[in-house]
Amino acid sequence: MGALYMEISPAYIKIKKFIINMIHKGEWKPGFKIPSENELSKLFAVSRMTVNRALRELTSEGVLVRVQGKGTFVAEESNVSEMLEIKNIADEIERLGKKHRLETVLIEETLVGSEAMKWMGLNDDETVYHTIFVHYADNEPFQIEDRYVNKKVVPEYLDVNFENETAHQYLMRTIPFTEAEHIVEAILPDDFVSSLLKIEKNTPCLQLRRRTWLGNEVVTYVKFVSPGNKYRIGTRFKYSKEGVAIRDTVNVGAYEKIFIGQR
Repeated sequence: MGALYMEISPAYIKIKKFIINMIHKGEWKPGFKIPSENELSKLFAVSRMTVNRALRELTSEGVLVRVQGKGTFVAEESNVSEMLEIKNIADEIERLGKKHRLETVLIEETLVGSEAMKWMGLNDDETVYHTIFVHYADNEPFQIEDRYVNKKVVPEYLDVNFENETAHQYLMRTIPFTEAEHIVEAILPDDFVSSLLKIEKNTPCLQLRRRTWLGNEVVTYVKFVSPGNKYRIGTRFKYSKEGVAIRDTVNVGAYEKIFIGQR
């Protein structure tokens, strides 16, 4: 199946991933002078024009700063350091003392629909990867994961063995995203959702929409749906001396505390 969907990432995206990953790992700290365009073009065996595009985009996104005559540096206030921490639902289920199990409902490459087109900024003639999973806590449905993935950014997504690695684990391991967005809302499940979660149609559910970006490209758009009695989120605000809010989001149902603010 994987060979049918094989697509090569543009070289400039690979360079952006490499640079952001070096910042993520702490090897390139704020103020660090990154390799020159010549050095990067040799490292990736690409033209300087390709390297220049990657550096220009990362500069416009606030990740890098270019100083004429001196070089390119990691920004002091990099977007990378202001990201929210995203937890893996499998780890949270196991933290509750329950066994995580994943049920695959759908894996496909499909034309982008109106919902994904709106949330991912794609054209109606483009295709995306679409997966639907149900996460179980022991033998009880805990959460639906309905995910769209940008094939231009993650061309190997459908090659993943989801029995050994969740979509979350794979994406966090391979794609060093620069920005994320969460939208939480209460919903009543439709027939499809209620059948997957094995609940009544009038059971209140919590839906979490999440988007992550690599630069200006949306990497993935995903909806997580859980019964309302299993998943709750609370927010606590703190303020620094500079008056900047620091926000902690607490997933009470899974005892999860996630830093999502700015320092």
